[in-house]
Amino acid sequence: MTLDQQIQIWNAVGTWVAGIATFAAVLVSLNLARRSERVRLKVFAGFRLVIRGDGTPPEEHLNIGVTNLGDRSVTINTVGWVVGKRKQKRYCIQTVSGPWTAQYPVELQHGKNASFMVPFNHTPNWLTEFANGFLKSLPDKELDTLIVQVHTSVGQTIEVKPEKDLVERLRKARTNG
Repeated sequence: MTLDQQIQIWNAVGTWVAGIATFAAVLVSLNLARRSERVRLKVFAGFRLVIRGDGTPPEEHLNIGVTNLGDRSVTINTVGWVVGKRKQKRYCIQTVSGPWTAQYPVELQHGKNASFMVPFNHTPNWLTEFANGFLKSLPDKELDTLIVQVHTSVGQTIEVKPEKDLVERLRKARTNG
């Protein structure tokens, strides 16, 4: 093989490598652009104590916390609940009140969070009313299908399971209520 033929082969190999690298760069940039537009929220739902430090006894709250992990801002319209399977699913929106809670709608920038809280000193029967109202006639096993939903202004709904202690307290409230 002559030197000219070797140069032509390496020239073709270089062209192929450059084409593959360009294609890979386009894929990476498209993936990064798509990921930056995606809504990414971290959500939890459980019981929390609010301790004011002014001598007032601690107050128990249902707390649904939402943190924006995405690059774009997100508006939370409501939070709610879904329980059941398939055609048996039931949905409800959670009302919130009190001085410590965020109010709907709330806009969250990257890294910001909101706590939607139901204070039990203002709504002392929330646990039994929720357990015996919304969760009524649900087999005990299906109580594990309880999901917290966060509804955003862009039409996305983020769903997570509530903390285990919340589900257990709801289970007790159903059997005792």
